[in-house]
Amino acid sequence: MLRRPDTTNLRRRPLVSGIPASVPWILAAILAAASIALPGYLFAPPVVESSTAAAQVEMRIVASGYDHNHRSLPFTVYVLTQGLSWKLESAADLEGGQVLLNPELIAAIRGAPDVFCVGTASFEGATRAEEARADQRARKLAEWVTAVIRTPNRTRIFTLNAGQYKGPNQPDSAYERKAIIIATGAHDAEVNLTEGLASGLDRQQGAFPVVCSLLHDYSRSRKWLVVSTVAMRAGAGHARPPGR
Repeated sequence: MLRRPDTTNLRRRPLVSGIPASVPWILAAILAAASIALPGYLFAPPVVESSTAAAQVEMRIVASGYDHNHRSLPFTVYVLTQGLSWKLESAADLEGGQVLLNPELIAAIRGAPDVFCVGTASFEGATRAEEARADQRARKLAEWVTAVIRTPNRTRIFTLNAGQYKGPNQPDSAYERKAIIIATGAHDAEVNLTEGLASGLDRQQGAFPVVCSLLHDYSRSRKWLVVSTVAMRAGAGHARPPGR
């Protein structure tokens, strides 16, 4: 019959007895460094590009317009969800608190000859101040778009200022602060972008209320496509006229 060995007289050795004396000091230093770095990590600014946590596109509007020489301009309007509308009184943050361009948007941006970043503002506030805010939002969108472009000097980035919402009351003013990106398809190098874009949006306004609203319900409606439109080559930093 097997008997359990008598351990009453055996001393229990400390668990750390075999660890060199310098190790606890090293561990303490690592923990101290982590306690300093962690808060900075937790409050780091949002990441622009994400391949996993995707921003949701509420609407994709495929359109095609023509300039006065009958040159076509195909494009797609991407309207982000209400949860990613601009935060009230902010020109830098979206409602969701993060800036995320999903794989679909990133692919569209990288493959587009031209990208239009549309700035909007809701009815709250004075018109002049909100138009300025809408312009700042368009420029911020352009920054985010520029950050995901891999091939400089290929894509022109435009900012378009729709201004302040002046239309019928919405159930939530976030609907009036939509984040909107327009990406063009392949087109003739000489097409007039302003005319092609206006023509294509005109064709779609009956089917899509958001397009109708952009064309009629904002303080700069009908002006936003043809005034103060500046394009920049991604990574180049020089301006070009909008119609060419």
